[in-house]
Amino acid sequence: MMFFRPKSFKSFQRLLGQHKVLISDEDRLTYSYDTTAQRVVPDLVVMAESTADVQATVNFAMDEGYVITPRGAGTGMSGGSVPLKRGIVLCTERMDSIHKLDVQGKTMHVGPGITTARVQEEAARHGLFYPPDPSSHKVSTIGGNIAENAGGLRCVKYGTTKHYVLGLEFITAHGEICRTGRLDSKSLPYDITPLLVGSEGTLGIITAALLRLVDAPAGRGTMRILFPSLEQAAKAASDIMAAGVVPAVSELMDKAVLDAVTAYVGTHLPAGTQALLLIEVDGTAEEVQAGISRVEKICIGRGALQFRATQDPEIAERLWRLRRSVSPSLARLAPGKLNEDVSVPRSKLPDLIEAAQRISKRYGLTIPCFGHAGDGNMHINVMFDPSDTLQAKRAHQAVEEIFKETVALGGTLSGEHGIGSVKREYMRLQMSNAEIETLRMIKESFDPDGIFNPGKIIPD
Repeated sequence: MMFFRPKSFKSFQRLLGQHKVLISDEDRLTYSYDTTAQRVVPDLVVMAESTADVQATVNFAMDEGYVITPRGAGTGMSGGSVPLKRGIVLCTERMDSIHKLDVQGKTMHVGPGITTARVQEEAARHGLFYPPDPSSHKVSTIGGNIAENAGGLRCVKYGTTKHYVLGLEFITAHGEICRTGRLDSKSLPYDITPLLVGSEGTLGIITAALLRLVDAPAGRGTMRILFPSLEQAAKAASDIMAAGVVPAVSELMDKAVLDAVTAYVGTHLPAGTQALLLIEVDGTAEEVQAGISRVEKICIGRGALQFRATQDPEIAERLWRLRRSVSPSLARLAPGKLNEDVSVPRSKLPDLIEAAQRISKRYGLTIPCFGHAGDGNMHINVMFDPSDTLQAKRAHQAVEEIFKETVALGGTLSGEHGIGSVKREYMRLQMSNAEIETLRMIKESFDPDGIFNPGKIIPD
């Protein structure tokens, strides 16, 4: 553990209160990791409860020469909240207030520590809807969602987090409070809200957000469709969008995922099933019924083995069971997993999955694929044994090949998990030196001393 100057540290503790400043080995270990395999123990953990706490922490870090790693609930998948340079982990999960809910204006002003699920539940109580829906919505925080521009199942129709952030309050690297968008009372000519969304805590520390809500859909129709080949399923997903049907959800699972998940939940699918589509449409009763009919016609035309549809929420939940069980089922295949969330144009989905299967055979590793077929965002999971040095090396080589294939298909390295530290060194596959230098200049203009989340996004 690094040592702070005793007098300064004691003053900082008194200012915040000792219950907000965690220094025990156990506490620091608890905030040393996210869902990746990376683990770095910070020197200090601050549990901020207000904007003033965040501001005081930034000022303390500046005075003492320490770096800060912002953190929400730690559910990220790219190493974004891992304190690579140690220093201070600044956690905002206690800043979970709803400051104001404007039902008529369809906005919610919240603290960064509020969970996505709570925002959704509070909006639903007033007939409103907050669409971003990452799989970790029950525990992930809005601050983390904004930092990573989280997506989720509904992004094909409703978009990602960036489409629902109307304004932000954040603390700058100079310890100043700054407000953007509709939280900016001065109405400055430049709205830097879009620049901060997805910046992964490298430009400022979010202390409040104004979220946009929409009217809740009147009804939903859920469909589970089984196919004899992955290519047929992927083409059906593309055909559905081309036909003018914009599903709220369009999820695709390949054979490796289906084998794992059916064994996990103890269910069986018809012989010959190689892929599954889970489609959801929403809107008025008439719109839902029309959507179900059009999707059925398209999928049958693409050779679907089985088509099941329902507008009953309880039956729909049973249809969703396979999708919700994917992550725990894959965990049984191997002790290690590299979960990459690459994204390609919808028309290139079959090519991407074919490439993943080819790479799987070349390296002798299981590589299950599933994800959001509607917007081309696929989760490609390379399964391996971390204790086997050679196998771990092959797994990382396989990931690099998948990234290269993704870029060649006109895609991007991340659809919703962010770059963080895990994908940082692969950024040169996607961006030119000039583009990376532009990112570096933006970072330096916001954070000239490099105290916010060092070691993330921008490659050395």
